[in-house]
Amino acid sequence: MKTWHLIAAMALATAAQAQQSVILVRHAELDNAPGVEAKRVTLSGMGEARAQRLAQLLQQSNVNAIYATDFVRTSDTAQPLAKLAGREVTILGKGDAGDFVARLRRENAGQNVLVVGHTDTLPGIIRALGHPDDIRIDSQDFGNIFVLTPKAEGPPAFLRLRY
Repeated sequence: MKTWHLIAAMALATAAQAQQSVILVRHAELDNAPGVEAKRVTLSGMGEARAQRLAQLLQQSNVNAIYATDFVRTSDTAQPLAKLAGREVTILGKGDAGDFVARLRRENAGQNVLVVGHTDTLPGIIRALGHPDDIRIDSQDFGNIFVLTPKAEGPPAFLRLRY
Protein backbone atom coordinates (compact mmCIF):
# COMPACT_ATOMS: atom_id res chain seq x y z
CA MET A 1 0.00 0.00 0.00
CA LYS A 2 1.27 3.44 -0.85
CA THR A 3 1.60 5.93 1.97
CA TRP A 4 0.05 8.67 -0.11
CA HIS A 5 -3.21 6.68 -0.46
CA LEU A 6 -3.76 6.77 3.29
CA ILE A 7 -2.64 10.38 3.67
CA ALA A 8 -4.77 11.58 0.75
CA ALA A 9 -7.85 9.75 2.01
CA MET A 10 -7.46 11.22 5.48
CA ALA A 11 -6.71 14.71 4.20
CA LEU A 12 -9.68 14.79 1.85
CA ALA A 13 -12.09 13.40 4.40
CA THR A 14 -10.80 15.64 7.16
CA ALA A 15 -10.81 18.78 5.03
CA ALA A 16 -14.29 18.06 3.72
CA GLN A 17 -15.80 17.33 7.13
CA ALA A 18 -13.52 19.29 9.48
CA GLN A 19 -13.75 16.33 11.86
CA GLN A 20 -11.36 13.72 13.19
CA SER A 21 -10.16 10.60 11.49
CA VAL A 22 -9.64 7.61 13.72
CA ILE A 23 -7.03 5.08 12.62
CA LEU A 24 -7.32 1.71 14.33
CA VAL A 25 -4.83 -1.16 14.25
CA ARG A 26 -4.42 -4.37 16.11
CA HIS A 27 -1.17 -4.80 18.01
CA ALA A 28 1.63 -6.34 15.95
CA GLU A 29 2.78 -9.97 16.15
CA LEU A 30 3.57 -11.13 19.64
CA ASP A 31 6.25 -13.22 21.22
CA ASN A 32 4.66 -16.46 22.40
CA ALA A 33 6.93 -16.99 25.37
CA PRO A 34 5.34 -19.58 27.67
CA GLY A 35 4.30 -18.59 31.16
CA VAL A 36 4.16 -14.83 30.56
CA GLU A 37 1.12 -13.00 31.93
CA ALA A 38 -1.15 -11.87 29.05
CA LYS A 39 -0.67 -8.15 29.72
CA ARG A 40 3.12 -8.54 29.70
CA VAL A 41 3.50 -10.37 26.38
CA THR A 42 5.92 -8.42 24.18
CA LEU A 43 6.25 -8.14 20.41
CA SER A 44 8.20 -10.68 18.41
CA GLY A 45 10.91 -9.58 15.99
CA MET A 46 8.27 -9.62 13.24
CA GLY A 47 6.00 -7.52 15.44
CA GLU A 48 8.72 -4.96 16.11
CA ALA A 49 9.35 -4.69 12.35
CA ARG A 50 5.60 -4.24 11.72
CA ALA A 51 5.40 -1.50 14.37
CA GLN A 52 8.26 0.31 12.60
CA ARG A 53 6.43 -0.03 9.24
CA LEU A 54 3.30 1.41 10.82
CA ALA A 55 5.27 4.38 12.12
CA GLN A 56 6.79 5.01 8.69
CA LEU A 57 3.38 4.74 7.04
CA LEU A 58 1.69 7.16 9.43
CA GLN A 59 4.53 9.58 10.14
CA GLN A 60 3.07 12.26 7.84
CA SER A 61 -0.57 11.65 8.77
CA ASN A 62 -0.69 14.38 11.41
CA VAL A 63 -1.64 12.02 14.23
CA ASN A 64 -2.43 14.22 17.21
CA ALA A 65 -3.20 11.57 19.79
CA ILE A 66 -2.26 7.92 20.28
CA TYR A 67 -4.18 5.47 22.47
CA ALA A 68 -3.27 1.91 23.41
CA THR A 69 -4.62 -0.59 25.88
CA ASP A 70 -2.69 -1.42 29.03
CA PHE A 71 -0.96 -4.39 27.41
CA VAL A 72 2.76 -4.24 26.60
CA ARG A 73 2.18 -5.37 23.00
CA THR A 74 -0.22 -2.52 22.19
CA SER A 75 2.04 0.09 23.73
CA ASP A 76 5.06 -1.36 21.91
CA THR A 77 3.13 -1.21 18.61
CA ALA A 78 2.31 2.47 19.19
CA GLN A 79 5.73 3.61 20.47
CA PRO A 80 7.61 3.96 17.15
CA LEU A 81 4.98 6.38 15.78
CA ALA A 82 4.78 8.20 19.10
CA LYS A 83 8.52 8.76 18.96
CA LEU A 84 8.42 10.00 15.34
CA ALA A 85 5.41 12.24 16.00
CA GLY A 86 6.67 13.58 19.33
CA ARG A 87 3.53 12.31 21.09
CA GLU A 88 2.86 10.36 24.25
CA VAL A 89 0.87 7.16 24.17
CA THR A 90 -2.23 7.37 26.35
CA ILE A 91 -2.67 4.00 28.06
CA LEU A 92 -6.20 2.85 28.87
CA GLY A 93 -7.64 -0.39 30.17
CA LYS A 94 -9.96 -2.44 28.01
CA GLY A 95 -13.25 -0.76 28.69
CA ASP A 96 -16.58 0.10 27.19
CA ALA A 97 -16.26 1.05 23.51
CA GLY A 98 -19.01 3.66 23.78
CA ASP A 99 -17.28 5.38 26.69
CA PHE A 100 -14.00 5.39 24.79
CA VAL A 101 -15.58 6.89 21.66
CA ALA A 102 -17.28 9.56 23.79
CA ARG A 103 -13.84 10.42 25.18
CA LEU A 104 -12.38 10.65 21.66
CA ARG A 105 -15.17 12.99 20.58
CA ARG A 106 -14.76 15.10 23.70
CA GLU A 107 -10.95 15.28 23.89
CA ASN A 108 -9.85 14.80 20.28
CA ALA A 109 -12.48 16.51 18.13
CA GLY A 110 -10.96 17.68 14.86
CA GLN A 111 -7.85 15.55 15.33
CA ASN A 112 -6.40 12.45 13.73
CA VAL A 113 -6.10 9.71 16.32
CA LEU A 114 -4.38 6.32 16.34
CA VAL A 115 -5.92 3.55 18.44
CA VAL A 116 -3.98 0.32 19.01
CA GLY A 117 -6.16 -2.48 20.31
CA HIS A 118 -7.04 -6.15 20.03
CA THR A 119 -9.28 -8.50 18.07
CA ASP A 120 -11.83 -8.21 20.89
CA THR A 121 -11.74 -4.40 21.28
CA LEU A 122 -11.41 -2.94 17.79
CA PRO A 123 -14.71 -4.25 16.34
CA GLY A 124 -16.68 -2.65 19.19
CA ILE A 125 -14.88 0.67 18.81
CA ILE A 126 -15.50 0.64 15.05
CA ARG A 127 -19.19 -0.03 15.69
CA ALA A 128 -19.34 2.72 18.36
CA LEU A 129 -17.80 5.14 15.84
CA GLY A 130 -20.86 4.50 13.67
CA HIS A 131 -19.74 1.88 11.15
CA PRO A 132 -22.88 -0.18 10.48
CA ASP A 133 -21.26 -3.52 9.61
CA ASP A 134 -19.68 -6.05 11.94
CA ILE A 135 -15.92 -6.31 11.59
CA ARG A 136 -14.07 -9.55 12.18
CA ILE A 137 -10.32 -9.79 12.72
CA ASP A 138 -8.79 -13.26 12.52
CA SER A 139 -6.56 -14.29 15.40
CA GLN A 140 -3.47 -14.53 13.18
CA ASP A 141 -4.16 -11.31 11.22
CA PHE A 142 -1.98 -8.40 12.30
CA GLY A 143 -1.99 -6.30 9.11
CA ASN A 144 -5.26 -4.34 9.11
CA ILE A 145 -5.54 -0.59 9.24
CA PHE A 146 -9.06 0.76 9.69
CA VAL A 147 -9.67 4.45 9.01
CA LEU A 148 -12.98 6.03 10.00
CA THR A 149 -13.82 9.65 9.31
CA PRO A 150 -17.12 11.00 10.61
CA LYS A 151 -19.49 12.67 8.17
CA ALA A 152 -22.07 15.34 8.91
CA GLU A 153 -24.83 12.80 8.29
CA GLY A 154 -24.90 9.03 8.11
CA PRO A 155 -22.20 6.50 8.88
CA PRO A 156 -18.54 7.50 8.79
CA ALA A 157 -16.34 7.10 5.74
CA PHE A 158 -14.61 3.76 6.22
CA LEU A 159 -11.42 2.28 4.78
CA ARG A 160 -9.96 -1.13 5.56
CA LEU A 161 -6.37 -1.27 4.36
CA ARG A 162 -3.44 -3.67 4.73
CA TYR A 163 0.14 -2.96 5.74
